[in-house]
Amino acid sequence: MPDSRFFSLPSVFALAAGLLAMAASNPAQAQLTRGFDKTLPAVVQNVELTNQPDLWMMEVQFKPMRMVFVNLPDPKTGEMKQEQVWYLAWRSIVRQVDHRAPNDTLPVNRLDPLPGPRQFIPEFTLITYDDPNTEIPDQILHDEILPPAMAQIRHIERAPHLNSIQVVQDLPEQVPMEAEEQPWIYGAATWRGVDPETDFFKVMIGGFTNAYEVRNADDGTRQVWRKVIEQKYARPGDRFDPSQREFQFVGDPRWTLQPDSLSTDKK
Repeated sequence: MPDSRFFSLPSVFALAAGLLAMAASNPAQAQLTRGFDKTLPAVVQNVELTNQPDLWMMEVQFKPMRMVFVNLPDPKTGEMKQEQVWYLAWRSIVRQVDHRAPNDTLPVNRLDPLPGPRQFIPEFTLITYDDPNTEIPDQILHDEILPPAMAQIRHIERAPHLNSIQVVQDLPEQVPMEAEEQPWIYGAATWRGVDPETDFFKVMIGGFTNAYEVRNADDGTRQVWRKVIEQKYARPGDRFDPSQREFQFVGDPRWTLQPDSLSTDKK
């Protein structure tokens, strides 16, 4: 009787063929994520294309929230001390957008020439809260430029991540999914002074599309709402033994609209 601990040669070939077929049927799973666990595709609605012929949008990928300990100068005393810095590593690429209206005709709206090239200027805001049901903010922290932290981040991530100032540039050309070259932009947002007792927080991210809409408010004003990205997190830990393994995604990133308080005018 043959030993059941060993496979026959035909069964090995059959198993290998099955694995190859599975990979071919689902190429997304066959590709390495390189640590970018969350992907937000460039999703454009027909009404957006009709109302905004110059619309552009990026596909964005995120790694989990992480932390590094860095010696930074105290803002008040200037004394160097070790601080906990939270950071979010990301990469993005401008995806090809079909600028045709729903009836497959080109938009008839003619656009005035731009005074200069479009700019890619990302913005990251970290908002902490105690109750995930109400999301009443405890802290609202904007991304800070921290060169010592970025040096550590590049070493850890083994990628040319740039801070939110270095990454500002003319908007790159649109790239289709099937293109051989995928020129990703790599960046990292950094925050200091996050409350170590934080259990829930979210990151609001702007600048990865120029999509917007104008809404009428109850007080008779017209307000601009810009399309931004929202990603929520949970951190079931404590201040005494901080670890980046405590960070957990809560759901997937999503596109949402956020009011622009600086862009209001009367009807």
